[in-house]
Amino acid sequence: MRNMCIFSLLFFVYSIYSLIFAQHNKLFNAMGEKEKITIYDLAQRLNTTASTVSRALQNNLRISAKMRKAVQELAAELNYIPDPIAHHLRTGKGNVLGIIVPRIDRNYFATLISSFQTTAQKHDYNIIIAASNENQEEELAAVKSLISKKVDGIAISLSANSVGASYEELCNAHHTPLLYFDRIPEECNTDSITNDNFQIGYDAVMQLRKKGCSKIGIFTGPLRMKQYQERFNGYKKALADAGLELNEKFVFENCITMETGTEAALKILTNEERPDGIFSSGDYSAITAIEIFKKKGIRIPEDIAIIGVANETFDNYLSTPLASFDLNQHRTAELAATILIERLNDKEDVSEPKHIIVKHDLILRDSAI
Repeated sequence: MRNMCIFSLLFFVYSIYSLIFAQHNKLFNAMGEKEKITIYDLAQRLNTTASTVSRALQNNLRISAKMRKAVQELAAELNYIPDPIAHHLRTGKGNVLGIIVPRIDRNYFATLISSFQTTAQKHDYNIIIAASNENQEEELAAVKSLISKKVDGIAISLSANSVGASYEELCNAHHTPLLYFDRIPEECNTDSITNDNFQIGYDAVMQLRKKGCSKIGIFTGPLRMKQYQERFNGYKKALADAGLELNEKFVFENCITMETGTEAALKILTNEERPDGIFSSGDYSAITAIEIFKKKGIRIPEDIAIIGVANETFDNYLSTPLASFDLNQHRTAELAATILIERLNDKEDVSEPKHIIVKHDLILRDSAI
């Protein structure tokens, strides 16, 4: 009897709660809030099944053209927005890729993002963008955030401060395909896309030698990073092949920003011996050096010839247009998105990681002609 009384009391409380909740919903809706349109609402209105609606929204050819048109028109009329969580639970995919870049305020990376998005959208994928701001902690946080958002795959270009960073184990633990591009780790056991950075360093020196330079310096990025180490190695090999000596006073490490380019240029001006050619691993340090040299009466390229890397859009509009290597970032981004999507669509793919080298082009301009 005692249990019956408790049950009756609980049922009474539940009934009161349900009534209050129902009245609250009516009041809430009366104030203008509309219930969220679901795939089941579309199916009911069209007298079909939710699976048919789902396929029609994906433009599946198994559904008749008439039904696809009807579903898509009704979805547009009712402002239906697919539930990404429900889609992910149903298919195991959210059709979202994540991309992490070192910085967003560089045309080079902005172009990469744009091309990555264009390619993803052609395959009905959206993207989420994150920036590490050249900070390894922010980079790790970005990877974890994208995984928590259940993106289907991640493409990442490492920050300048990523020492020994590797996110393969973390992504593998969550079954999230990972691809490195542009700046890749020393040891890479997953898909990667980069340029032939050794050859870039080599080609730069040979072009400066062709210009007549015999004392060639270098503005390099942090040598702990693979791409800058390889460019430095190419630079050294070209010097040796050309019968030129490497002068340590002409080597400026961590010199890829406008600030560090300014510091390097001012230091060169104070030295008794100056280089007559400079290979800069970044355009930003090169352009500031050019302007500082010219203010001090140094002629570019007659006194000092300079070649940069990245072929930024402003290179052609400087007072002395900057010769620079075009890294074909459009191609890099296109490949990055395509390879990730291929991995996602072929669940049984156990092939070896792809390591792709994208061709570079030297765009000659006044600073090195």
